Amino acid sequence: MMRKFRHLTRGRKKIIAIITAIIIAIIVIDIIASIVTSFNDHTYVATVTKQERIMNSTNSYYLIFTKDDDGNYYEFKNEDNIFRFKFDSSKIYNQLEVGKKYEFTVVGFRFKPFSFYENIIKFNEVE
Repeated sequence: MMRKFRHLTRGRKKIIAIITAIIIAIIVIDIIASIVTSFNDHTYVATVTKQERIMNSTNSYYLIFTKDDDGNYYEFKNEDNIFRFKFDSSKIYNQLEVGKKYEFTVVGFRFKPFSFYENIIKFNEVE
């Protein structure tokens, strides 16, 4: 196997090693960030105004659009979360009704430039 790399100069080998290290670091950071943001629970009380299913070439998820009593708008993602053993996003999507008020327990954070959404973990209807 080493014969394949004999023709590479030391400089090129270093560049390949650096690129490999960066790729591994990005993967590790992504995994750690996924775990950490899966346990920062917080709640919102809001009325569902709209629901959508978003599909792209690699996956799909649900977006839940809401508005609270103070007029603030929130967008939540509803997708499965392996770290929280949440595998019922389709059921949650089906149970939420436009026009009804819920208390949402969510994890993650909203970061608009990268379209990061807080993920609904559970909900309860509020009268």
